[in-house]
Amino acid sequence: MENQTQTQTEGGLENSITLNDLVLLRNIVNVASKRGAFSAEEFSDIGAVYNKIDTFLKMNLKKMEEPEEEKSSTENETENKIEI
Repeated sequence: MENQTQTQTEGGLENSITLNDLVLLRNIVNVASKRGAFSAEEFSDIGAVYNKIDTFLKMNLKKMEEPEEEKSSTENETENKIEI
């Protein structure tokens, strides 16, 4: 029984990464850099990863918002959206 639960967890949604997870990661890196958590020699690597995540999020969140914008313009409803 224990092995079955472990297998389900390993292959299940618990191990997936969502766009919201990436938004949180980007925010964490931003806050940590403002607080001086990184040394100068780490900035280029951290900046490169931050820029990749930021670009990925902007592209994917924009794709998600396009159908929602069409829907909300016809229904005149306001929806909560993740800020980029």
